[in-house]
Amino acid sequence: MAKTKMANQDSDRKRGKRMKEAVDAVRKGGSIRGTAKRFNVCRTSLDRRLKNNLHPFIKQGQKPFLDLFEEDKVSQWLREMASRGIGLTPSQLRDFVADYLKQRSMTMPNGNKRPSHGWYVRFMRRHPELKRRKESLREGARAYVTADDAEKWFASYDKFMGEIGIRHEPEKLFNMDESGFDFGGKGEFVLAPTKELMKGNPPRLTGNKKERLTAAFCISAAGALIPPFLIYPEPKPINATFLDNAFPGTEIQYTKKGWMDSATFLLFLRHLDRHILSDRPVVLLIDSVSSHMSVDIFQFAKEKNIELYRLLPNSTHFLQPLDNGVFGGLKKSWNTVLRRRLQEDPGAKTTKLVFAELLNKAINGIDMKRAAVSAFRATGTFPINKNRHGPEIFATARSFEQEVGLPERSPQKTSAQEAMEVFSSILSTPVRAHYNKRMLEGCDVETSPSFATYRRLHMRAFGPIIEANAVTNSQSTAADITVSTSIGDCCQLPMATPRPRRRKLDLPNHVTDPAHIKSMCLETLEKARKLEEKEKKAQAKYMAAKGRETCKFCKRAYPKTSSEAVDWIACDVCNGWFHVLCVGNIQITVMEEFVCIFCKK
Repeated sequence: MAKTKMANQDSDRKRGKRMKEAVDAVRKGGSIRGTAKRFNVCRTSLDRRLKNNLHPFIKQGQKPFLDLFEEDKVSQWLREMASRGIGLTPSQLRDFVADYLKQRSMTMPNGNKRPSHGWYVRFMRRHPELKRRKESLREGARAYVTADDAEKWFASYDKFMGEIGIRHEPEKLFNMDESGFDFGGKGEFVLAPTKELMKGNPPRLTGNKKERLTAAFCISAAGALIPPFLIYPEPKPINATFLDNAFPGTEIQYTKKGWMDSATFLLFLRHLDRHILSDRPVVLLIDSVSSHMSVDIFQFAKEKNIELYRLLPNSTHFLQPLDNGVFGGLKKSWNTVLRRRLQEDPGAKTTKLVFAELLNKAINGIDMKRAAVSAFRATGTFPINKNRHGPEIFATARSFEQEVGLPERSPQKTSAQEAMEVFSSILSTPVRAHYNKRMLEGCDVETSPSFATYRRLHMRAFGPIIEANAVTNSQSTAADITVSTSIGDCCQLPMATPRPRRRKLDLPNHVTDPAHIKSMCLETLEKARKLEEKEKKAQAKYMAAKGRETCKFCKRAYPKTSSEAVDWIACDVCNGWFHVLCVGNIQITVMEEFVCIFCKK
């Protein structure tokens, strides 16, 4: 039989990643031979990297113009920038390296001042922990949410669920949210002719102009779906029927702009009350949008034994079950329904008349029960699990630590490391590289005061030097951290400039708490009283400017016509006019003296 050689299908990224894991495993106490076999790496290569303290990704051939340990710092910086929501594109990475070279008065080995795309490809091969990914947009307000905020909310939520006794009853926990559905759908990747055969991107028929309708959905932790609550813009048609072939129990309401407002949300609660269990109480998780916050809403929910509980403000991207497990699949199913409809009839129009029918098809296109249960589990709202969200969710808050009053995170350096960093910055790059090579060769003869200082500081800052034979490869070692001084200075993490922030709503999480409803009612009455006083003062000021008398007690003006005439009386001390009814409907003759209550005081 002819001998064949298996083609090496392993990429540089995978080999380097395995070697790095093997090096870490041996440093934690594993044997070299057993570790090499377990991670499928060459034993001698692993042994050489450990003895000479070389970088795991080092290999024969032309070395990169950036040291591998410098590249590690750049990789770590790129990952942190991406987690904070301010990641770099491949082009921006090349610009960053070009600026670094300009500061060092250096150029690429080929003489260029900016790395090529080929350098970027090789850089990504050497760093498997990096990958080009698409960002998800996050509003600025959501970037302020910290892990402490989430932990406090989960503690309050867990306590509340225990107090009302439904911590283990998923059929009594609901989540409600609204979402808009575009009539035009969304473009996708399709099978089409090549660019040589067809210029431009393939078209997509939308079947209608850009229009969107709002639908409110409500799901339970047990997987139940409350019939959709649709919100159409006014005017309300007289004879049109929009609910043909709709999801059973679907309801439509009309608002001025087709959005949810307080009055419509109250109607939604009535809709919810008709479709949930009679076994109460139940909990409804809602966001903090203003249309969900009013005294009338809280009072009605309390009467129906529906406990409203607010999600942590600006946290719906990881706490709202509908956003994290239902709406994504539902929107994909909606787009599929629109696409199939146009494929069957390219001239079909998507209008309000067929919206409810198409939405019903989209709902039937997904496993709603499974999606709902998974959504509550993914957000940690049921079963309650505060550890469901890792630190990467709150990484964006690090750029705002100065604004939210958190301590800045910075690596702690010893005095020896700081002294080493200052001393190495004075030396030129060739001298520093020469000193590192001499230490790696095991040279302990301090031929010059400069080398003696460098060697002693290095040993005190980074530990004893591993003595070894001369290294044939000219790559730097792990101990050569001082080479990265300049690259470390360039890899700075920006901090947001402190700015005045909007005042948060001073509302408890449990908004249907009786004490909170009472306080809100008192606040509403106080606001109404202040508004009435303000209107009276404004009316009196206006009438005084017009030369008309006003009642000093109620601030109302003297009537213009006789039909509006009422009895008035003037004070003999201040000459101010009053309605007779305002002073107690007293009976007084013309000859008697009248003194108002203000003058009596």
